[in-house]
Amino acid sequence: MPTVLSIHFGAMAVHAAVSVDGRIDVLALADGRASVEAPDLTDGRGLVRLLVVTHARCVQVVDAVPDRLLIVRAEGAGVIDPVLVEAARRARVPEPIVLDEMRAVAALAANGPRGVTRELAPALGGIFWHHHGDAPTGPKPIVTRADLGGDSRPDRVPPAPSVVAVGPRTVFEEDGEAGTSRRGGALRLAAAVVVVALGVLGALVVLRSDEQPIAPPLETVPVSTTAPSSLPSTTAPPATVPPTSVLPATPSTSVPVTTEFPSTTGGSTMTSTTEPSEAAPSATVADVEGAGTDADTSTVAPTPAGLTTTVVPQLGTVTLSGVGLTVDATTDDEVLVGFGDDAAAVLEYVSGALGEPIGDSGWGPDGACKAAEVQRLRWGGLEIVLARDSVDDPGQLVQWFLDGPDSIRTSWWTLERIGIGSTVADLRAAHGDALSLEQPSDRDPAGWFDTEPVLGDGVLGAVGNTTDSGRVLIMWAGDGCRRRFS
Repeated sequence: MPTVLSIHFGAMAVHAAVSVDGRIDVLALADGRASVEAPDLTDGRGLVRLLVVTHARCVQVVDAVPDRLLIVRAEGAGVIDPVLVEAARRARVPEPIVLDEMRAVAALAANGPRGVTRELAPALGGIFWHHHGDAPTGPKPIVTRADLGGDSRPDRVPPAPSVVAVGPRTVFEEDGEAGTSRRGGALRLAAAVVVVALGVLGALVVLRSDEQPIAPPLETVPVSTTAPSSLPSTTAPPATVPPTSVLPATPSTSVPVTTEFPSTTGGSTMTSTTEPSEAAPSATVADVEGAGTDADTSTVAPTPAGLTTTVVPQLGTVTLSGVGLTVDATTDDEVLVGFGDDAAAVLEYVSGALGEPIGDSGWGPDGACKAAEVQRLRWGGLEIVLARDSVDDPGQLVQWFLDGPDSIRTSWWTLERIGIGSTVADLRAAHGDALSLEQPSDRDPAGWFDTEPVLGDGVLGAVGNTTDSGRVLIMWAGDGCRRRFS
């Protein structure tokens, strides 16, 4: 016989009962107590914790692993069955059968013992419901002497029916005059109905006229086949979208002009995605290690001034965050590659999503990084940095860095749709008061941003200027290597 565990979620407490080899017992859910405090039935984590504890107590107390799980809920308690099913899956217990409290109590009343307390009745009733099913409904059958084993003949013969007399007459006699009066009234009523029907029929015949048209005749409208000499213009003037119409947490997807300007470090160039009216950043922002190494220097036609779309960009196969990278985000195959993960596993996941890297520095020392050796891998504008302290160390992921073309072309975004080309207004809408924005020099409009300065696990980067129209030029996460030189 399978082991059955029945758990009752009451308004204030949770009770459980278990059936092992036909024996039914109340299960103590805590040492010295038969019940525990009831969790919020919509709290998935609380339900998982309770199911794990109950399952462990069943194994500990009765030394048996439940084969069946019954969840008895109060009628109208608003339990969301999919939440219970998912909680049971995560707790690694059998998939529960959800049972209403009234059905469990009815099964206990029909098949169980008497005198069970109100608190324990639903949990025990779940066991009896599993063994015997729903209690029978409807009235109970009449018990006869034959059912009890006695003589089925009646004790005495019932007397014959008698005729009840009313005064000098019986109830079966009728006064002739009264009958005549009633029949006369019925005839008068029938005659009145016939007269009314004939009157209605006559009115319909008189008022009916077949010559009356059913509907007014159709009106013929002449159609002119000659085109007019001049038609009024129906073209509406183009709607002008104000430049500040930015949706929360949705970056602008307008394509800006891509320009190049010289960097002050080693003659390298950095691609700036500033708008036409935006000044190029000075050496303070350009002085970023690794910026623009593989940047796309092609020129793109500028977007008309003030035009901003509100279409939410689609995430690519790799999504960026302050704690690492996510492969196939928001899908069933989502995998988080976090900082500190094994270098081989990181390379396997990222290469599986983006293909083989187009740039590989190999393992070696790097003065801008903390570890003894680092390996930089690039996929266009995206660079990931692996670090290790010795040759025997397998290495780990310590940083990612993004520059190059706008993310509207590469699909490299954060979950908040922040990427290269996003505006300061997009950053404020996505991160609110948590955003840190600084302008190091009054003579240079460029600035630095940090999406999580308090916890220290945010996305950092540089913008062309600190106004709402300023655009993101570079961004990175992870502190394995230094990116800001000022």
